[in-house]
Amino acid sequence: MTNELDVDKIKKALDYEFRNKDLLQKAFTHKSYAAEKGLPFSNERMEFLGDSVLSAVVADFLYLKHPSQDEGKLSQFKSQIVSRQNLAKWAKKLKLGQYFLISKGEEINGGRKRDSLLSNTLEAVIAAIYLDSGYDSARAFILAYLEQQKRIVINDPKSKLQEQIQLKYQTLPEYRVLNESGPDHEKIFEIGVYLKRKLLAKGSGRSKKDAQQVAAKRALKEID
Repeated sequence: MTNELDVDKIKKALDYEFRNKDLLQKAFTHKSYAAEKGLPFSNERMEFLGDSVLSAVVADFLYLKHPSQDEGKLSQFKSQIVSRQNLAKWAKKLKLGQYFLISKGEEINGGRKRDSLLSNTLEAVIAAIYLDSGYDSARAFILAYLEQQKRIVINDPKSKLQEQIQLKYQTLPEYRVLNESGPDHEKIFEIGVYLKRKLLAKGSGRSKKDAQQVAAKRALKEID
């Protein structure tokens, strides 16, 4: 099942050896490839699980590392660490783009370098490690990266918007899905960001996270 993946190189890149190679296959299978090949699985469900495991580990890490920071600042740090941009940077460091399985169309359109695919695959890999050998192994994988980071710089639009709205209005922005279009493997999401029921801006993207970042970037201009 794993004959299309270079298992040895992935093992070296991740510094982790999978006992269950099927989990590895699923983690690196993009939905476009699954649709093209007629496979009954992709890494979407694993992205969902990996996102949750990552969130828990990062929250625990920040809580222990910054005992004097309040909830608002910890939330900003967490948002920055788990942002699409930062996860893609981590995935590029691991060279995951060389290994994941994508459709011919995604290949032609530069999918191996796209932040959304890179970050989603990283989340799926985290889930695969968690499913393969448990929370402690997934935590060790995540912490190995976090402990290399000297400082956290708040620079993604979603984090900046949260910081500004908290400062000015003592509340948090709310994101809502306004529309979904396209086939399952090429969905486009439209997200609205709201401040106390007022729509600040809309954004579209190939994932909810991407659309949220676009909406946040536009909203920042509205509250300046």
